[in-house]
Formats: sequence, C-alpha cells, structure tokens
Amino acid sequence: MKRFIIILSVLFLLGQIAGKRRILMVIAHEGFRDEELLIPKETFTKAGYQVDVASTDTGYAVGMLGAKVKPDLLISEAAESLYVALVLVGGVGAKDLFTDTILHKLVCSFHDRGKLTGAICLAPIILARAGILKGKRATVWAGAKKDLIRFGASYVDTDVTIDSSIVTGSGPNAAEQFSLKILDLLK
Repeated sequence: MKRFIIILSVLFLLGQIAGKRRILMVIAHEGFRDEELLIPKETFTKAGYQVDVASTDTGYAVGMLGAKVKPDLLISEAAESLYVALVLVGGVGAKDLFTDTILHKLVCSFHDRGKLTGAICLAPIILARAGILKGKRATVWAGAKKDLIRFGASYVDTDVTIDSSIVTGSGPNAAEQFSLKILDLLK
C-alpha cells in the first residue's frame, strides 16, 4: 500500500511539472491569422512547451491564408489550472470571439491568477471586452485602436506591448517578436 501511494505521488508530481509547461492558444474557427498561430506555436514548442489549441468547434479550423488546424479542445473545456499562459490569436475571425462570455471568463481566470495572458492583432479587443485592459497599456491592429481605447486601454503604437502579465501584439508582422516576449516572461 505504501508503495502504491508513493507511485501515485510521483505520478501526481510529474503531472504537475508537465502542467507547468503548457500554453493554451485560442483561435477563431474561421478566419484566424495563420502566422499568428503557427509562428508562436512553433516557437513555444521548440522552447519545450506543450501547446494546446482551443476553439468554438473541434472540427478543422481554417485560417485567413488557408491553414487548416484541428483544435485540441473547445474553449469551454479549457481549464486555466493546466496552463502557464493563454494566447489569443487574431485575424478577422477574432471578431466572432469578441462577445464570447466563456472566453471572457477564461481570460479573467488567467489574469486574476497572475498568469501570462497574450493577444495579437484583433484579439486584444477580447481582452479589453473581458475587462482586463482597463488602465493598461496595449497595442492592437491599428484599425481597431478606437475599440481598444473605448474599453479603457491606453493604446500604444508599437509592435508588442507588455503591461504586467499582459502581452499584446499589433499583427502578423509582430508574431515572432510577440512569441519571444511571451517566452521571456515565462522564464
């Protein structure tokens, strides 16, 4: 019996350690920006993180440039406790997630626990609508800066902006820099 308890304890600890190396990325089911998913995902994976992709449907999601990705889980199935960071991918499809209350709750859960929360392109609007950008510096796709400001953020015209545990990126050209800043903060 004692041996069984020790084995279970070791397995639990290994599971906890593995859980500390997981990043959750969220994409729109249609119209996510390919580079904003693929570049950070590859960067995180090469750095030793397991990356799970969530969406509103687990069937193949299609990017703006034609990438097809099968999400690992539904947004509603995602548990903040399993991940060290949440990264929201932009693209025109992100507009479909602007009012997703389940995603807003997930964003707030990560933020309330001080976990890294990132969004790129149009996705920072999701963070703003969830209420975590009030009084914070953030960037967004230039065409959406008025929305960001309307929800209480202080717009910064840069490729990547960091304010405490929140990282925002301006668009696909910033995807690599965005992912590297996230990795720096996770160290």
